[in-house]
Amino acid sequence: MSDLTVEHYERVAPDYDEHWSYDPDYVRRFTQAIVDSLRLTRSDAIADVGCGTGLYTRRLAAEVEPERPILCVDPVPAMLERVPSTKSLQPLAASAEDLASGRVAPPGRLDAIVLKESFHHVAEREETLEGLAGLLSRHGRILIVMLPRTIHHPLFREAHERFGELQPEPAKIVDMVSAVGLRAAVSYRTFHTAIDRERYVRMLESRYMSVLGEFSDDELRAGIEQFRHAYRNDPVLRFDDHFAFIKGWVKPG
Repeated sequence: MSDLTVEHYERVAPDYDEHWSYDPDYVRRFTQAIVDSLRLTRSDAIADVGCGTGLYTRRLAAEVEPERPILCVDPVPAMLERVPSTKSLQPLAASAEDLASGRVAPPGRLDAIVLKESFHHVAEREETLEGLAGLLSRHGRILIVMLPRTIHHPLFREAHERFGELQPEPAKIVDMVSAVGLRAAVSYRTFHTAIDRERYVRMLESRYMSVLGEFSDDELRAGIEQFRHAYRNDPVLRFDDHFAFIKGWVKPG
């Protein structure tokens, strides 16, 4: 994760949960999709890499009720400080690269690693993925959840364009999963979203998506004006969130 990205998340940390928890049912449905995809059980040793404030990790713990605390891994101290202090969550200050390289070690082999909307921040992706795969148990699996390069979020035009430039292609990540020796599969999930327009404006102003950190204050203000004009007749925004669920698992034998 770049210094610029770390600075972005340090800045948005205080309001992060407020922005992303506008629909508790969305969080529940998304978490259930992760549980189902990885077939998580109570006995699994689980790590959520790039967990942020643990918004989804805490729901994951409630759904699975793991026998061991879920490892909440994130390189941004301001985000980790907001992970609830409970016996089911164990914060670990580290990046995906730190874990993969052995600079920071988990307490043991991992049965499941989740990277929800964080893998695009990794610079050396295949090398990091190979290192993470090396942390898996003999029945271990890894799940990378990511947006496609074209998204339906009601952003302004320049933000859509910049997002497409920065976001990796899911098919290439599937190939990487295979290249590091794991069996690979991809499925696509859609989550319907509805949000009050003025609340969304506040989210834009706070740069709720990391791509918005790419714009200066003046550029962001201009983009929000563009957004307001485009959605002036829509007090409630409705759109579909499409995600690639890329799964890798250890080959038997």
